[in-house]
Parts: sequence; structure tokens; C-alpha cells
Amino acid sequence: MCKSCIIPFIILLAIGAGLFYFWPSSSKEDPDYNHLAFKHQFVIAQAHHLIGFNLVDPEQAPPDIRDSVMRGYRLITNTAFYAPKYAHDQLSCANCHFAGGDTLGGKNGGISLVGVTTVYPRYSQRDKKVISLKERINDCFERSMNGKPLPLNSPIMNDIINYLTWISKEVKEVKNIPWLGLPKWESTHIPNPQEGQKIYEHYCQACHQANGQGGGVVEQAMGKTIPPLWGPYSFNNEAGMNTIRVLAPFVYLNMPFQQASLTKEQALDVAAFVLEQPRPPINPSN
Repeated sequence: MCKSCIIPFIILLAIGAGLFYFWPSSSKEDPDYNHLAFKHQFVIAQAHHLIGFNLVDPEQAPPDIRDSVMRGYRLITNTAFYAPKYAHDQLSCANCHFAGGDTLGGKNGGISLVGVTTVYPRYSQRDKKVISLKERINDCFERSMNGKPLPLNSPIMNDIINYLTWISKEVKEVKNIPWLGLPKWESTHIPNPQEGQKIYEHYCQACHQANGQGGGVVEQAMGKTIPPLWGPYSFNNEAGMNTIRVLAPFVYLNMPFQQASLTKEQALDVAAFVLEQPRPPINPSN
């Protein structure tokens, strides 16, 4: 489990009509909070209701579902190796969802998947309709994985759903989960790909290589740990990451890996540079 997602200070989050207070379980100011903190790593206040929860390890799933949960975890962390018929590039879900999404996002936390099972079905702006979580997963397989959709009731799909359900089990009561997705932020800065190339060469090239192809294969089952950012083995032109509104916040929060330090302006510039590079078109018959 990724420990870097533990937030060392109080965060005030305004979501919708209500206020959320979220912090690690170390405060001693509130008796109710202290009671929850005995058993929980985190406490979130939604309106006037305190909810305690932990990040759960997939290996701690009960025996009747543990094998399926662990298969789902492996599918998330090394997608192309465990689902080669459906994932056709050299990325894995965990390249965006660090630690298999078992984090609370934020700085160096990737895009969280904790609680994702509680927010679907939901309306998809891209699909212009309400979609299920399985359909959303297939969106990623077709775009981010540059592959083809999983059969909706296949063992692979069910393993992924069981994994996501397990890591989301402690936040079923939380409404409008504040750590899902990426923050939307506005900037008057005009992205400059020429400056972005300089930033890429200084901060990114050491890991992702000058040609953007990444690397870092430890062994086959571990997969390509540093993903290609462009070229034939990267996400395709219909992926969410192929938009500056997604890529720039992701870069700002997470790059360089585990040492996020770029300014928003730098993140916008380097995202603009990456998005100018060639990548495969979506192929529905892939």
C-alpha cells in the first residue's frame, strides 16, 4: 500500500453544498474524532457527521474473495501482462493509478480509485449518457490501453470490480468523495511547448528517455514500470491524458515521480510539449 498518500496536515475541501474536513487520525481535539481514531487511519467530516476509514491492503481481503481481489490488483498494476488480448500498449492502469489506485490522490498519490465503486453509474460527458463502472473501465481499455473492451461479465472484468469494491469498502458512506479524479484549475498561462521541451529534458528525460519511450523492465511479470509518453506503445489520441486539462494537473501533482515539484506553469508547458508528439489513433477494431 502506498504510504505517501498519508496527508500530514488538515485539508479543507469544499464539495458541492457541504464542507468536508479530512485529516489523518492524529488530532486529539474532538472526543468523537478520538474514538474513531483508535480504529481508523483517516477521519472525514461530511457536514456534521464524522466517518473513519482506512486504506485496505488487497492481501487482507477475506478468503472467499482474496484470489479474485489479488488478480484484480495484478491486472491494475501490470495490465498488458495479465490482459494481453485487451491491452495493446505498454502502459498499465497503475501508471496513472499509483499503488493500484489504493491511495487518496493528492501530491505524489496518482489518481485514486478508493471509493470509485460508490459513484457509478454516473453521467459521462464524453459518452453523453449514464454509464456503469464496467463501461468506464472499458473506456480506459480502449483509450489509455489502446486496446479493446473487456466482455462485461468476463472473469477479468469481475476480478477488477472485486478489487475496486474491496479497496472502496470503508468509504461507502462518504458522499461526493473529494479525492477522486484530478483537480480542475484555471490559469492565465498560455502553454508553451518550446519551454515544455526544455522542462522535459531537465526533469523527465532521465526516466522517460529522450524519445519518450520510458523503460525500466525488471522482469516480465513486473512490466514496463516507466511508461512511454508518446509513440506507438503509448495511450491513443482519444485518451483522457491526451488533453491538457487532464495531463497538466496529473504532471503538476505527480512529476517527477514521488518528488512532485513543478509549478503549474511548468506542468502546462511540459504537457503541451508531450501532447505535440505522435501517438496512435483510436482503433475500434484493435
